[in-house]
Amino acid sequence: MRIQPRPARIGQSNRGPVSLGRQQTSQPVTFPAPRGGLVTTADMASQQPGSATVLRNFFPTLMGCKIRGGSQRKGLAADGGDIRSAFKYKYGSNEKLFMATNAGIYNMTAPATPPATTAAEVSGMSGGDWCAFQHSNAGTSWLVCLNGANDRRLYNGTTWTTAPAITFTDGTTMAQLNYGWLFKNREFFLKNGTLDAYYLPVNAVGGAAVVFPLGGVMKKGGSLLTGFSWSLESGDGLSDLCVFLSTEGEIAVYAGSDPSSASDFALKGVYQIGRPLGKNGWIRAGADILIATTDGLTPMSQVFQRDRQALSLVSVSRPIEDDWRRAANATGTGWTLKQWPEQNLVFVAFPENTVVADTTFVLNVLTGRWSTISNWQALCYETLQGGLFFGSLDGYMWQGDAGGTDDGLSFSATYLSQFSPATQFGQRATATMAHMYFRAKSAPKVRLFARADYDRSTPTFTTSTEGEASSSEWDVGLWDRAIWDGVSEVQRYDFRQNVRATGDMIGVGCVITSGGDFKLDIEVDLATVQVSVGEASA
Repeated sequence: MRIQPRPARIGQSNRGPVSLGRQQTSQPVTFPAPRGGLVTTADMASQQPGSATVLRNFFPTLMGCKIRGGSQRKGLAADGGDIRSAFKYKYGSNEKLFMATNAGIYNMTAPATPPATTAAEVSGMSGGDWCAFQHSNAGTSWLVCLNGANDRRLYNGTTWTTAPAITFTDGTTMAQLNYGWLFKNREFFLKNGTLDAYYLPVNAVGGAAVVFPLGGVMKKGGSLLTGFSWSLESGDGLSDLCVFLSTEGEIAVYAGSDPSSASDFALKGVYQIGRPLGKNGWIRAGADILIATTDGLTPMSQVFQRDRQALSLVSVSRPIEDDWRRAANATGTGWTLKQWPEQNLVFVAFPENTVVADTTFVLNVLTGRWSTISNWQALCYETLQGGLFFGSLDGYMWQGDAGGTDDGLSFSATYLSQFSPATQFGQRATATMAHMYFRAKSAPKVRLFARADYDRSTPTFTTSTEGEASSSEWDVGLWDRAIWDGVSEVQRYDFRQNVRATGDMIGVGCVITSGGDFKLDIEVDLATVQVSVGEASA
C-alpha cells in the first residue's frame, strides 16, 4: 500500500490560526537590594544592578534603602514669611536653634506650638539669607551672622548684639558684609557685589578690618560668593588653606596665616569649577569639601587635578546628574546643604520652583548613594540635639523624620528598580508575578508593581501601614496604648503579587504608605519578577 503525502493543515482555534512561533517560557529575573541608591543618568543598555530609577521618601543605607519618618509642625514665625535660613549655636551644654525670615531671626529651640506664633528675637531685618559661623575667644563663644542687608549680628549664648563693631577705611559698612568664615582664628568677610574680602586681627571679633582685594586674581569677574578653610587632612591642621570662591566658579587658594604679608600668605593657584549655587551650598565631608555647582556636587580634592569638564565625571552627584542640572537651571542660586551626622546623611535644599518642585536631594556620605524626599517643601535644614529640623513656607518650622505622618496626613514611599532584560536585549518579556523581601519590625502593607522600557510612572496606594511595633519601645510608647510584648526585633517579610508589564526591559517596584502615629522601620531588600519570554521584537 502506497502512502500519499498530504500537506499539513494549519492549526485552527475559535480565535483564528494558532501561531507556530517560539513557545513562551517563564523564568524569574532577580533584582538586588537597592544598595546603589538612586541612579537616573544610566541609559537602558547600561543599567546598574542594585540601583533604583525611583527612590522617593526613602533614605539610602548600607543595606539598601529605609523609609523616612514623618514630619511635625513645631514652630511658626510671627511674621509668617518663608523661612530662608537656619543655623545653631552650641557652646558647652548650651545649644540653640535659630531660623530666619526676611524680617527677623527666631529662636526655635523650644517654640510655641502652632497655631500659636513665636516672636522674633531680632526684628526689623531686610533679608533672610544669613551666613553663620562660630568663633570662641577670651571665654566667650560668638555666633557671627551676616546677611548682606543689615549690620552683622553677634550672639553670645544669651543675647544678640551688633557690638563690637567692625570699622573700615574705604567707606564699607557692616551691612554690606554678606558672608564670613574663620581661618586660623582670624575672621574673614566678603562684601556685596565685589571681589574684595576683609579680615580682622587674630582672635578679634571687632575692630578695624583690612581689605584683601582679589580683583587681580579672579580673571572672569563677577563677585566673591563664599569662602572657607580647607585642609588636605581631616579637620583643621597645619596644611590649612584659605579658599575664596567667586560667582563665576573661580577658586583662589591661599596658604599661610598672615594676609598682610605677601611672603607669608601666598597664592597657590586659581582653578575653575561650575557656577556655584549658593553661599551656603557646600558641606564638609571628612577630609573633603563638597561644593554644589551647576556641574554637580564637586569635591574640592579633585579641583587641583582636573579641569572643569573632567570634574563632572567625578562629581558626587553624577548618579543623579540629569535631575541635578534640571534643578540648578530652574533655581539659579540659593541652595543650602546641611549634614545630619547622626544618620550620615546630607540634605540638599533649593528654592521653590515649578520645574523640580517639592524635592530635597539626600546623600549618604558613607556610601555616596542618593535618594529624594517629597512632601516637605523644605527651604533649609538644621539639626538640634540629634534631631532633624527644616524651615518651610509661610514661617513654619518642622521636625523631620519624626512620627508616621506628615502633620497628620499619610505619605507614600516609592521604589522602582533598575531595568533589566529577561534574557537578551530585544527579547520581549511580560512580567506576571513580583516577589519582594523587606526587613521590618512588623509586617508592612505594600503594593508591588512592574514597569517596562524605562517607564518611571508609579501607582498610588492608599492602604497605610501603622508603626505599632515601635510603640512598644520604652520611653517612646504611649501609656495604655503600647504593646509591651510586641515585636521589637527586625524580621524578614516577603510578599507576592500579580503584576503586568511588557517590554524589552523589566523593572520592579513597591509603594508603602505610612499613616500611623509612629515612625516605620522598613527596609527594602531583593526582589524577583516572574516573566514570560516570547518571540523577539521586530
